[in-house]
Amino acid sequence: MTKDIIKLTATFLGLDDVVNYLDASEPEKDESNEKIINELIVYLNYVVREVTKEYYPLSRQDKVTSNEQCQIPYSSLEKSAVSIKDVKNSLGLSVKFELYPEYISVQSAQKEYFVSYNYTPASVSNIDDELVLPLGLDYFVISYGIASEYALSKLLYDEAELWQTKFRNSLERVKSRVGERRFQARKLK
Repeated sequence: MTKDIIKLTATFLGLDDVVNYLDASEPEKDESNEKIINELIVYLNYVVREVTKEYYPLSRQDKVTSNEQCQIPYSSLEKSAVSIKDVKNSLGLSVKFELYPEYISVQSAQKEYFVSYNYTPASVSNIDDELVLPLGLDYFVISYGIASEYALSKLLYDEAELWQTKFRNSLERVKSRVGERRFQARKLK
């Protein structure tokens, strides 16, 4: 998946050497292309992090146990939490909690809790890594964002603005497709 997104972005940007390099079954080592690919991977991580923090958060609920000091360390959560939405006890009832830099403070020690939170996916480091995207987002949306960041880094402001506009418009279209829908109630005659 990561390779496909990088290849699509390179196609958008007209980086034909990078596209050919990615298409090759046994590519020769080419530091120039690898440098560009690594740059695009950095922008990919940035765009995915921005999208999952600002627009389409990934949600999760983990079952954890508080320690002797009535704390749930963030390290006990399976993913890297961005925001904590709710903490419930074993009966499924919300409990009072406080957030601290290293942990969540709860009322009882050595008890099981269900922590609901938003997270960002793990960063990818090469083109063979698997990438997690929110439901409804496709390669094109992410590629537009990467293309915008790449163009901006090369001081191509007009091109960066073009890709940024496509990125924002695509995010809005996805939001209207996937998001909550409300319908007007009709009066019965």
